[in-house]
Amino acid sequence: MFPKMNRLSLIAALTITTAGSLAARAAPTDAAIAVLESANPHSVDFAQRDVGSRPLTKDELDALEIGIPDSTQYANRTISSHAATNEEIRSLESGNPDAVGNGR
Repeated sequence: MFPKMNRLSLIAALTITTAGSLAARAAPTDAAIAVLESANPHSVDFAQRDVGSRPLTKDELDALEIGIPDSTQYANRTISSHAATNEEIRSLESGNPDAVGNGR
């Protein structure tokens, strides 16, 4: 039925078969590549990306910059006059193994 095969030829045949099937499954589709490169500025298609149909409004930009120290509006932020109580601070630290006092 089958000619006698030595171990080396059997291993070579299995390796070729396995490598071929793995290569066929590993090939990404164009859609998968587009998704992976959508936010990559080094992609050759980055200049053609969809940036939206309209520019962001001032309110949308301000909302994105809340809490960012590099924002031009950071110096003009509103700071709450409410000072946190010890109980409020302890409630935030509950379960934190690095907390000072650690619930004592």
